[in-house]
Amino acid sequence: MRSLRSQNKVKAEGGSSAMTDLVFLLLIFFIIISTMVSNPNMKLDLPSATAPVKPPKKDEVIKVSVTGENKFYVGNEGIPVTLEQLEGAIMNQVITTGDSIVELSGDKGSKWEYNVNVIDVAKKNQLKLVIKTKM
Repeated sequence: MRSLRSQNKVKAEGGSSAMTDLVFLLLIFFIIISTMVSNPNMKLDLPSATAPVKPPKKDEVIKVSVTGENKFYVGNEGIPVTLEQLEGAIMNQVITTGDSIVELSGDKGSKWEYNVNVIDVAKKNQLKLVIKTKM
């Protein structure tokens, strides 16, 4: 004889995953809120400090300019050099200042091959190169 009861029985147990999610959300909420609240009853006399004295900043780049007349100028003083003297002047600046970044400022009217000469010198001597433009 066949039983009239259903084969599928419903279990009356509740899932606990929703409850743990709620507990973690509340925990996070209380942690965040507790860090925002300061204690108004506690008066602190904090010490004062002075700003550290920074040494004067030296120039970090070796400036090389190419004018519209295709003339080279090296250093902050703008010493005029020829194409043959260019590499020696740049390396002299590297030795005296200790910097290894060359900042190339090429005039819009200068021929590109003169700017490429500066790039070649920097690449040959493994110096970093920055090409200066205006926005």
